[in-house]
Amino acid sequence: MDVPDEVPAYGLAELAARSGLPARTIRYYQSVDVLPRPDRRGRAAVYREEHLDRLRLIAELQDRGLTLGAIRRLLGRRASPAMSVGDWLGLDETLRGPWSEDRPSVLNDDELADLLGGRAPGLRGRLERSRYVECQPDGSWLVRSPALLDLALRLHDAGIDVEVTGQATDLLRRRLARAVDDLIALFVERTGAGFARRGSRDELAAALHALRPIAGEAAGIILAHEVERGVRGLLEAGPTAVHRRPARSKARRRR
Repeated sequence: MDVPDEVPAYGLAELAARSGLPARTIRYYQSVDVLPRPDRRGRAAVYREEHLDRLRLIAELQDRGLTLGAIRRLLGRRASPAMSVGDWLGLDETLRGPWSEDRPSVLNDDELADLLGGRAPGLRGRLERSRYVECQPDGSWLVRSPALLDLALRLHDAGIDVEVTGQATDLLRRRLARAVDDLIALFVERTGAGFARRGSRDELAAALHALRPIAGEAAGIILAHEVERGVRGLLEAGPTAVHRRPARSKARRRR
């Protein structure tokens, strides 16, 4: 597109000087479609103020940890037709807000001993092997999830070994991580079309605020339903099903 003479425009060297980026970087951004191609003034390639603004925005998004691929997708489709990139950036604090009050803590030897109480010797080692507690270089103990540690101790007292609950925790985490990735993709796709009304910043913030306390409750309900289904299927299959499943898992590991 030809640019009228009265429209402020820069050559590549001047754009590089104003943006603080090498010319080769600017050309690379064009090649990966995060920066629009230059316009034309006669036979010369020219850049406008919009190109300089885009370079500043790319730098800000990279500072927030986005890859060029993510930046291209964001700038190409935006979060929703009603949301500008500036609105999306304004959601940063809301998006990064905690979804749980469970936060890591650090205990010394005496505090960990008090927590374990009069339970049998060797429990601390089993908790460490299952990564409920992690010994730090200074001799303190990092507890990444005090809530999960409390659950493990309660189940231990009820006769469920720490190793079993640790394996169950790892299994749930792996499966739930996949489900959460799919959920996030669904919410992003439906923002402004079934999720967060029109998808403005305030509407997205309100939707996320409502979703936070409900997410854990909903996950617990669905998990309970699925445990009921699985146990019912096990009972219907009979006692031999208990022995067949480990055999199949071993066969898969051999493959």
